[in-house]
Amino acid sequence: MGGMASKAAPDQHEIARPWLNHPDGKWSPRPQIPFDCPVSYGIEESPVDFELDVRELGDANAASHPEVQVSPVQPIRLSFDLMVSVQNLQHIPDWSGVLTWKRLHELYAELSELFGPSIDLKAPPLLTPQEVLHIPEALWSYHAKSICAAVQVWLQQAVQHCPHHVLEAFFSNHAPASWSSTEFPHCDVLCLPLVTHISEYLGDPLDLTNFFRLSTKSIAETSSQICAMQWKCIFQEKWPVFYEALSYEPRKLETDWEALYRQMCLGKREEILEVFDREKKIGFSMSCMVAKVSWEHSSKSYVANYVSASHVQPERIPAEQKHRLRFCPAGTARDQLQPEIAPPGAAEIYPYRVLKGYDGVALGQGVELQWKMQMGSPFGWWYGKVERLERNGATAAVTLIFPHFPTNSRWYRLRVIVGDGVVRRCAIGGYHGGVRAVTAEEEKVWNQFTPKQPIMF
Repeated sequence: MGGMASKAAPDQHEIARPWLNHPDGKWSPRPQIPFDCPVSYGIEESPVDFELDVRELGDANAASHPEVQVSPVQPIRLSFDLMVSVQNLQHIPDWSGVLTWKRLHELYAELSELFGPSIDLKAPPLLTPQEVLHIPEALWSYHAKSICAAVQVWLQQAVQHCPHHVLEAFFSNHAPASWSSTEFPHCDVLCLPLVTHISEYLGDPLDLTNFFRLSTKSIAETSSQICAMQWKCIFQEKWPVFYEALSYEPRKLETDWEALYRQMCLGKREEILEVFDREKKIGFSMSCMVAKVSWEHSSKSYVANYVSASHVQPERIPAEQKHRLRFCPAGTARDQLQPEIAPPGAAEIYPYRVLKGYDGVALGQGVELQWKMQMGSPFGWWYGKVERLERNGATAAVTLIFPHFPTNSRWYRLRVIVGDGVVRRCAIGGYHGGVRAVTAEEEKVWNQFTPKQPIMF
């Protein structure tokens, strides 16, 4: 037709590639591109010669550094176990398994002993059990990951310093990853905060032993400090006065409360204590006498062997009367008399020593007087009140009254010279030492033993 331009005939090259000029309609059928269509990438291809040097590759692998990977056993909580993977160790196969914090400290101690101060390696960057206890639950995951990152760097350095025989012994003593606690839930280590909460409900020694000693090895190994704290609480609740005596700081003893609990139950632990109202006899009213005290499990009572110049039968004090027991009074008496110096088997214990000074003694003040009937006996404490005080430098003349006696009794009033640490005879008989003022709390204790009626001899 004249109005239409004639279409140029396609050349031979376009006919060979019909898919190039095909209309791009959505529903237009397209011819299939043949699979043998040549494709050009715009570069000239030519064969390349390639040769693999196996010898050099082997040397490169041998010279590669050890690789260490550390991750939490369970990332959502804190645990004393770490999942560790070590590769490329010379002469040692690749290893993967669980390491405890304790074992990392043992490795550091072994390296320190082997190399001494010349080793450039610090202690493992781990938290102490006390620090773990104060970490909020919301931060467990964060601290677990940060600890693993720090331990990974530390272990990488330790592996580089460590001799082959030490590494081989170290990793050979640990179970592989297939034995980890992730596959055996009963071997899983409870995180310390959870163990603490559980232990608060364990007030019986048998329950405590079953949980911390017999449940799983992992709990027994990682919860020793929490277990020790719980034994301490149980001991303090059952025998508070013994606890006070054993906790007295100048003793400088390493206290194993579980072992002490066992000794107490077996009657093998004896401490120097003081007993109010000795033998419940009228002659020892408002006094506190020294005795070697132990616990008798069969009778559920304390056995008090009084220290005296004459033979005295032991007294059994029921457990419900434990308020009759006390340790050497705190303050100047404990500081001067030093009850920790002499063990219970010594011939001269602190009640034989005389208290010096008279600090805190004032008119109307309740006081305890060191007094004894026989020269060879230790002093006991006898409660009275200050009626008159005459100061004379280092010494003072103190007139005491004992309100539990009638006013016409020869035991009601006594004048003593105190302050210089000298033993003196008393007008009522016997011998006296020093005097100490009692605190408000001690006053309340003494009031528990005040006789309802004046004592008549």
